[in-house]
Amino acid sequence: MDIDSVGTFTMCHEALKYLKRGGIGRGISSGGTILNISATLHYTASWYQIHVSAAKAAVDSITRSLALEWGTDYDIRVNGIAPGPIEGTTGLSKLVPDEAQNKIEEYLPLYKLGEKRDIAMAALYLTSDAETKIS
Repeated sequence: MDIDSVGTFTMCHEALKYLKRGGIGRGISSGGTILNISATLHYTASWYQIHVSAAKAAVDSITRSLALEWGTDYDIRVNGIAPGPIEGTTGLSKLVPDEAQNKIEEYLPLYKLGEKRDIAMAALYLTSDAETKIS
């Protein structure tokens, strides 16, 4: 809880001090972007993961609330990425033994584990300027 939920709130709060002043290359009245990374583990129940599920649910709630409040007050975009199982990560190796990884893919929407690059590309997209996306 301390690392995920309290840490996320603390970092967002510290970023606010800078972003509400405009940030690099931004006008006084426009903010910036905050991107929080959560997980999907808490969307359903998982064995022995109550601490992770509670912490990630808190991160999602913080993200939604800050998007509402800071988007309105300071023109700061607050988004979140909630990836499912990502291959080659410590989290996956702790939750799913190697012999079960092929079986878990049958239950995933695309029938495969995510890749670290998937998260990186989503982060780049969500943090790029709207003008760049339109051009």
